[in-house]
Amino acid sequence: MEPTDTLLSLDMSPHDCYYRFRRDFNYISTVIYVHVRDLGIIPQDCQTYGPDVIKELGKAVEVWNQQWTTLTVFRRDGKIQWLQDDWKPHSLPPHVVLKDVPCVNVLDLNVERLLKNRIFKNCPFEFELEYMVRELRAYNMLRERGCTLIPTISAYVFERSDNQIIGFICEEFKGDFAGPDNYAECKRSLLQLHSYGLIHGDLNKFNIIITANGPRFFDLEKSIFDSDIGLSEHEFSRLQEEELNGLEKALRDEEGWGKPWL
Repeated sequence: MEPTDTLLSLDMSPHDCYYRFRRDFNYISTVIYVHVRDLGIIPQDCQTYGPDVIKELGKAVEVWNQQWTTLTVFRRDGKIQWLQDDWKPHSLPPHVVLKDVPCVNVLDLNVERLLKNRIFKNCPFEFELEYMVRELRAYNMLRERGCTLIPTISAYVFERSDNQIIGFICEEFKGDFAGPDNYAECKRSLLQLHSYGLIHGDLNKFNIIITANGPRFFDLEKSIFDSDIGLSEHEFSRLQEEELNGLEKALRDEEGWGKPWL
């Protein structure tokens, strides 16, 4: 019986595109990945609409309904060709994954309300890994140093098997986004965050939640560590001061920089 496919996400450039699909069989579901190296293989008006992408690839690729994990589709000598399992799916490196945190299958998640991926964050494509690695490294380092100003990782998210971690779920902070009236307490908390040897790196009012226990910080994928190679103590202090001096402007911003997607 033929599988049922659903487009989950895509990453398109002017010339090629990576696609990520959910594939459902009778008794099992999985995730598959396709790299179309020549976008001309799919009609232009079909390149981003899931059912059309699946229909066009199903017609062009003879092995489409066979079992494979990754597929590379290209054109050579005027003919559409493909390679099965020529590359491996991406995953987070083991050194940023804590062993005592549980794992959940991404296909078992039902995201009812998404605010800029703050509660559930994943990287569907390999180019996003470096940002998630930096964010997880920041959370891990801050926890080791006793910082409570950031969320706790409650679970990791995997695709296919728990050896392929591609995201994480944080505890939910209840509160409101920071604003100008919260400047004094945000300044105290930011100074405290800095004291743990980290610069946030992407500070805006939508990256700070005012909880019953004070400000809490999110989205550390651009964070800077005091241990970063090539960064002098003087330069690190300068960047901390620069971030602190920009806090008031960030809290007063009316242009919606960093506003979560509803």
